[in-house]
Amino acid sequence: MCAWTGPGREVSSKAFMDELCSDVGGYRAFLRRLALQYFGWWVAIAGVPAVFLDHHRCESSMPYLAWCLYGGTVLAMLVMAVLMELTIVQRLGLLKAGELHVLQERRWRRPLASTVLWKLDSYTDMAFVFIARDCGSSLWWASLASIIFCTVFCQMLFNTCFACSDCDGELPESFGFVLLDFKLVNTAVRSVLPFDPDASDLPVAKPVTLKSSANLVGLEKVVGDVAQVCIQSLFLMSASAPHGFVIFSVIVGALNGCLSIALIAQDALQEESAVQDRELEQGTVLAALAGEVKLVEEGTSSEMPPVLRDPGDRKRAPLAPVSPPGGPSPERLGRSMNDDMAML
Repeated sequence: MCAWTGPGREVSSKAFMDELCSDVGGYRAFLRRLALQYFGWWVAIAGVPAVFLDHHRCESSMPYLAWCLYGGTVLAMLVMAVLMELTIVQRLGLLKAGELHVLQERRWRRPLASTVLWKLDSYTDMAFVFIARDCGSSLWWASLASIIFCTVFCQMLFNTCFACSDCDGELPESFGFVLLDFKLVNTAVRSVLPFDPDASDLPVAKPVTLKSSANLVGLEKVVGDVAQVCIQSLFLMSASAPHGFVIFSVIVGALNGCLSIALIAQDALQEESAVQDRELEQGTVLAALAGEVKLVEEGTSSEMPPVLRDPGDRKRAPLAPVSPPGGPSPERLGRSMNDDMAML
């Protein structure tokens, strides 16, 4: 476990990530490993359909044994990709060997399901390009264009560049890796953070936070899913015979898109609730301070003598009788002299 997780320990985001990634050679080596896995997955899903090209014919009539071999290969790819991501989590010291049962916990279920669905969806979308091309449909051009724009440019190039620069300095330093969207790694790192990376010292929230950046990456994938599902649905409607693999691809794409939207909506609601709680807490503190200031002002004004606001008030103000410093008053002195004269 990282030493920065002790209570009362304040540390910068860069120092935290440098120590957390010390076993993998530092933060830059950690980011490089994630980028290599990210690009390696896309190279694999582009190469495997080319190797199993006979399984992606327009009218494929392969025996069941061949389909079982093909399904086993795809499943092995998914398992290998998940295990490689968990290996990085283990190298960070956030998951011990033999503790894979912790993936059954609730906090790991959503990122694990989202990871598997996205990787399977990306593979089926790539395989659809081969199927549509073999069937003579021009929709393979549309599918390939969607992959190039949504995946190559938006996800691979833009997200990688922003990850290296921490979103041009908008994100906490050394936290740009969240833009590569390795959900298992992101969940593991956030679970040991001794501070809130999205907290702001100002009364207003930060314009760019880790959650908003992750949600933006999720929206990029949703846009790609919507495009691919629409293209593949058009292919199924125009096909003379239904293609089982394309139907499976549409189902996986729809599930991945719905899960991404649900996760984005949940994060947005949680962030909005946190902002409202923070504003309510700040308002309570300000109200208490205003009450204390008012009490101090009232106490100060009660101890001070009255001040005449208008010089004319001095004429109208009643003058209190002033007693001499010592001896009887003039009235009592006059009465005493009259009594003495009467006695004489």
